[in-house]
Amino acid sequence: MLQITPTTPIYAPDGEFRGVMGTNLILSQISDFLRDLDISETGEAFIIERSGEIVASSTDEKPFTLTENDPEPQRLGALFSTEPTIRQTTQELLARNSALSSITEPVDFSYNLNGKTQLIQVTPLTNISGLNWLIVVVIPEADFMEEITANSRSTVRLCAIALLVSILIGIFTSRWITRPILRLNLAAQDLAQGVWDRMVMDIDRGDEVGQLAQAFDSMAQQLRQSFETLETQRNSFARFVPLEYLQFLRKDSIVNIQLGDHVSKEMAIMFSDIRGFTTLSEQMTPQANFDFVNAYLKAVNPVIRDRQGFIIKYLGDGLMAAFPESPDDAVQAAIAIFDEIREFNQNHPQPIQIGIGIHVGQIMVGMIGDENRMQGDAISDNVNLTARLEGLTKHYGVSLLISEQVVLKLRDRHAYDLRFLDRVIVKGRVEPIDIYEVLDAETANLRILKQQTHSHFEMSIAAYRQGDLAAAERGFAQILNLNPDDKTAALYQSRIKTLQEQGLPADWQGVWSFTTK
Repeated sequence: MLQITPTTPIYAPDGEFRGVMGTNLILSQISDFLRDLDISETGEAFIIERSGEIVASSTDEKPFTLTENDPEPQRLGALFSTEPTIRQTTQELLARNSALSSITEPVDFSYNLNGKTQLIQVTPLTNISGLNWLIVVVIPEADFMEEITANSRSTVRLCAIALLVSILIGIFTSRWITRPILRLNLAAQDLAQGVWDRMVMDIDRGDEVGQLAQAFDSMAQQLRQSFETLETQRNSFARFVPLEYLQFLRKDSIVNIQLGDHVSKEMAIMFSDIRGFTTLSEQMTPQANFDFVNAYLKAVNPVIRDRQGFIIKYLGDGLMAAFPESPDDAVQAAIAIFDEIREFNQNHPQPIQIGIGIHVGQIMVGMIGDENRMQGDAISDNVNLTARLEGLTKHYGVSLLISEQVVLKLRDRHAYDLRFLDRVIVKGRVEPIDIYEVLDAETANLRILKQQTHSHFEMSIAAYRQGDLAAAERGFAQILNLNPDDKTAALYQSRIKTLQEQGLPADWQGVWSFTTK
C-alpha cells in the first residue's frame, strides 16, 4: 500500500529543535475521495506529480504497478496510464508547456478525444509541507451540454406556452383597447371633414380610454361651436370685405388684410349714381331712405359680381366698382344694371334713373385709413376721370357713358351700339378725351329713335367740330323734330346758340371744356 508522509519540524520558543510531526496519507484514500466527487456524468479528476507520476485518480486504475520480478510497487506515470483520458490529457499538457514544473497558474484548455471535446482545468497545489502537485479535472463537453440542451428544450416549451398565452392575452387586450381607438380615429376623420355628430364610444367606460373618449367628444362639441362662431363671423366680415376683394388683393382671409395692402394694374372702373336722389329722399323718412337705397343696391350688386367685378365702396346712393379682367365685363354689367333698374321700377312706387360712367386705366386698389379703421378704396387720376364721366351723364342726358380708352380696349366694339358724343376736357384735367354713349343701356323706344337719327347726329357733330355752326344747328333741329327726347341734341343746340352769340374761339377744334363737375 502506497502512502506519503508529510512532515513538519517542531521548535521550542527559543529555537531549539524538539522533534518532527508527520502524517501518513494513503494514496488510495485520495483516489476514493476523487471518485466521490460529483464532477459530471463521465468526467474524471486526477492528481499528478510534477514528474508526471500519478498520485490519485477518480478512475479504478491504481496509481502504481506490481510485477513478478519486483515485489515493490512502482509509481505509474500518467503518460503510461491505461485510461485514455489521463494519458491524452497529460500529453496535451506537455504539448502546451515545456515541462509540468513550469505550470504555476491555473490553466484551462480543451482538446478532442475520439471526436468529443474535452474541457480541461489544471490547478497547481503547493504548500510548505513539500506538496507540489497538479490537480487536473477533465469534463466532456457533452456532459453539461446535454443538460443545457434539456434545459433549452424546457425553456423553448415554456417560452412557446408563454408566447401563446401572451398572444391570446394581447389579442384580447388589443381588441379591448383598439376598438374604441378605431372609433376615435373614425370620429377624428369625420371631424376633419366637418362631421360633428359622431360620438366616439359609450362614455360609461371608466378607464383612460373612456376618459380620452369623453375628452374627445367634449372637444368636438367645443370645436363645433367655435367653427360655427367663426363661420358666422367670417360671413359677417365678408359683408364688409367681400371675397372678390380679398382674391384681388391675393389674401386668403380678412385677418391677413393689412393697412396699405394694394394691387396696381390696368382695369375698368365704374361709377354709378341715382339721379335726383336728394329731391327724392326729401319725400321719405330716414328709415325709408335706408330701405330704398339697400333695395336698389341689392338689385344691382349681384350683376357686378356675375361679371367678374367687385364693389370697392358705396357712395351714399351710388357705388364704385372695379373690373380687373376686361372692360367688356364693365360695359356688360352696366347694361345689365339698367335692365335690373327697369324691373326695379316696376316694383316700386318711386321710379329712379341712374347714370353710369366707365373708364379704363392704371388703378391702385387697396386699403387706406389707419390701424384702427380702414376701408377699401381706389386711388388714381383715372378714378377721378371716371367720376367726372358719371357726372357728364346728367349733362348730356344719357344713361351710360364710356371713354375712348374703353372703346379701344373692347374685344369687339361693333358688338355694342355706340354713339360718339363729344370731345371734352373735364374739370381738373388739361387733356381732351372722347366720350361715347352706349345705346344698349337705353329703353327700347329711345334706342330706336337714336338709331334712326344716328347718321344725322354724326353729320351734325362733324359740322359742329369744323365750326359750321349753322349746318350743325340745322342738323340737331332735324334730330329733335324726330326725337324730342334726345337731350344731347338739345344740349348742342343750346351750346351752338351760345357760340353764335360769343363767337368761335380763334383756336376752335371742337373741344368743350367743363369748369364744374
